[in-house]
Amino acid sequence: MHVVRSPTMSWAEYLLLAFLSIFWPLLITVVVVALRMARPLRVLSAFLAGGLLATISVGLAVVFSFDGSSLLLHHERTVNAAVDIVVGLLALTAAAVTSRLRSSRREPHPPSRRWSPERFVGSPRLAFAAGVVLDVIPGVVPFVALRQIAEGGYSTAETVVLVSVFYVIMFASVEIPIVAYLIAPARTVVTVRRLNAWLDRNAVRVAADVLALGGAFLVVRGLLGF
Repeated sequence: MHVVRSPTMSWAEYLLLAFLSIFWPLLITVVVVALRMARPLRVLSAFLAGGLLATISVGLAVVFSFDGSSLLLHHERTVNAAVDIVVGLLALTAAAVTSRLRSSRREPHPPSRRWSPERFVGSPRLAFAAGVVLDVIPGVVPFVALRQIAEGGYSTAETVVLVSVFYVIMFASVEIPIVAYLIAPARTVVTVRRLNAWLDRNAVRVAADVLALGGAFLVVRGLLGF
């Protein structure tokens, strides 16, 4: 059966989805924890290696499983639009839940050494494992991007490049501190401390805003798709 592809995703949409993925709440949380450590470089590098291994592998599996699916037929455009709307509404719901978490964080809670996040990524081996486990399931925005890549009808090599570049952009919040430590360790320490303070105050708000923006984008895109 001949498959007629939907119009390929524009570069603007591809980059927008990739940059929105940078602010995935769970990723931000892990980065904040790692940046609090005395020597975050090895932990961040291990987490990055595990995360890229998991996301690219799972991402390619998702794209190739979509390839040839009946959901990608041209006459099923309304189905794809409905998927965009549903995923967008889920992202808006997640944004609302995240905003509620933000208000609950204002009340201090006694720290628990047993469940301390620092212990979860406290060594390079644990950080690598965390990168694999935490990134096995694609987030809302990456899932939409993977579906769009599958719809594009790209060659195998092009698909590998698009998926890989997408996740390299997604992990920019991990890659930038690593490069900074290699170039200017002393200056990075000061910058990281300031970033830590800012993220402690604003990470949840940023995550909620990005989820809301991504959700609104997908809902509008889905409505226009009808």
